[in-house]
Amino acid sequence: MSNWFWLQFTVICIVGAMSPGPSLSVIIRNSIKYGRSSGFLSSIGHATGIGIYAAISISGLQFILINNVIIFHVIQFCGSIFLLILGIMFLRNSAQKLSAEDDQKNINSFVQGFAISILNPKILIWFTAIFSQFIEVSYTSFTKFMMVFIASSIDGIWYIIVTIIVTGFGLKQFLENNTKTIQNISGYVLIFVSVFILYGSLKPYLF
Repeated sequence: MSNWFWLQFTVICIVGAMSPGPSLSVIIRNSIKYGRSSGFLSSIGHATGIGIYAAISISGLQFILINNVIIFHVIQFCGSIFLLILGIMFLRNSAQKLSAEDDQKNINSFVQGFAISILNPKILIWFTAIFSQFIEVSYTSFTKFMMVFIASSIDGIWYIIVTIIVTGFGLKQFLENNTKTIQNISGYVLIFVSVFILYGSLKPYLF
């Protein structure tokens, strides 16, 4: 593969990772409320979900998921319910201050990061659109592996950078003092997105 190919692919993955959405809200919130380690675990979990979707896309299974309306709508529905519950939890817990110990006992940050990516149908659509521009039958298994690795790694690195930024550089104290506001904003963002996705999943059956 040419260097130009890998450069294009890497830039596209960076743009995708940096696109704002519910994932960013969740990871910022976890980083501020529970500390840097929680943000790191959320980032790694999210990157794992991205890697799975990338592998699905490269294997060609995305066409089955996209073209099978029922399966795709089930993914949409599950994703919307997950985001809705998460948003409500953020709003209900906005006034609470948990310690790092409480975080380790009560919050599985890795699973939360993984779920926010694997249950987001927009990520599946994104990879379907992107990988269709790069995949060819002649590609070796190593090339496909590297594409999955790069997509997953860039996603994880981006959110780790976000975690470092929001927990350092003088921002941590300011953000901690505004935890309730950030919790509320994150909660409302997730609820809004969940309602939008839920409507999309149910619309074909309602009209």
